[in-house]
Amino acid sequence: MRLTGVEIRAFRNIRHAELRLQEGVNAVFGENGQGKTNLLESIFLLTGARSFRRSRDRDLILRGEPGASVEAEFLSRGREQRLRLTVEEKGRQISLNRASPVPAASAAGNLVCVVFSPEHLSLVKGAPEERRRFMDTALCQSSRGYLLDLKLYTRLLGQKNNLLKDCQRFPDAMDLLEVYDRQLAAAAAGVCRRRLEFVKSLGEDFKDSSLQLSGGRDRGEIALQCSLFPSGQPTPQEAEQQLRARRGEDLRAGYCTAGPHRDDLSVSLDGQSLRLFGSQGQQRTAVLALKLSEARYMKRATGEEPVLLLDDVLSELDLLRQNDLLDRLGGQAVITCCDPTFISGRTDARLIEVKGGEIKNVS
Repeated sequence: MRLTGVEIRAFRNIRHAELRLQEGVNAVFGENGQGKTNLLESIFLLTGARSFRRSRDRDLILRGEPGASVEAEFLSRGREQRLRLTVEEKGRQISLNRASPVPAASAAGNLVCVVFSPEHLSLVKGAPEERRRFMDTALCQSSRGYLLDLKLYTRLLGQKNNLLKDCQRFPDAMDLLEVYDRQLAAAAAGVCRRRLEFVKSLGEDFKDSSLQLSGGRDRGEIALQCSLFPSGQPTPQEAEQQLRARRGEDLRAGYCTAGPHRDDLSVSLDGQSLRLFGSQGQQRTAVLALKLSEARYMKRATGEEPVLLLDDVLSELDLLRQNDLLDRLGGQAVITCCDPTFISGRTDARLIEVKGGEIKNVS
């Protein structure tokens, strides 16, 4: 998979920018606050995922403009394709190959990207929601079945939570809980099964990447903690049994206390929790290792190299590991940095300067 061209209009501080991208390394450089990360963010939104910067849609639009747009040409499975994203206050829509626009999330899987940003330190430092989002973003891009199961589970979960509140006032509503638990159990089993497969597939790559990026010092491990499946075998039957066992607790709480929405991904180095015991340098390196492992998973799942979007990834790596990282990227990468001196010495890199939201120079 390879991006060949991108055109951006009225996106954050970018009034209008066009650029061509090459296979291999594309280095976007410039001082802080000029729009480098905005460019990466605009590309990532073409995947159908939400912004990795936790932004509201209206925050993505240049002040004074009614909406923003991002268009991209890309090669996938030997075909030239085109995506067009529009952003308005009411939401985001995407059109593939000039077809009728659909909600952005429905377009997941067309352009596949893996993004690393300093904000992704929340993967190890933040709440379980951040780690669930990491899994969901990868799986929704690589598995249509997962996307459908997750949408169904989320809808049923909201309905069951409303029902649990009603049960406190209307005892007759209790009869419906059996029906909801049966449907919710089937969707939960589908979501957790694919998450477990994803984590198992990532595990060996994460161990190798964490060792390489740390110079052999840190051995990383990941494991999924499923609240509904203590046996580690996700089946609708076990999920339904667990939901029934927790019914009293759910009724007291007024919401569903177990399920994929409560799962967590544990990340450790040499057997110790990275969140509790890891230094900031170790946490950053581990997140980068997770992202490189995600990219390898995407290639196995889709048959194509994903586009790597790496924001300020080189600043805290020494020269040896900078070289090692760039040599191992594979496929196409768009990397932001303030100082392009190191990358400019590589004959395989394209340099793109951004200043004040405009593309100033390409070499």
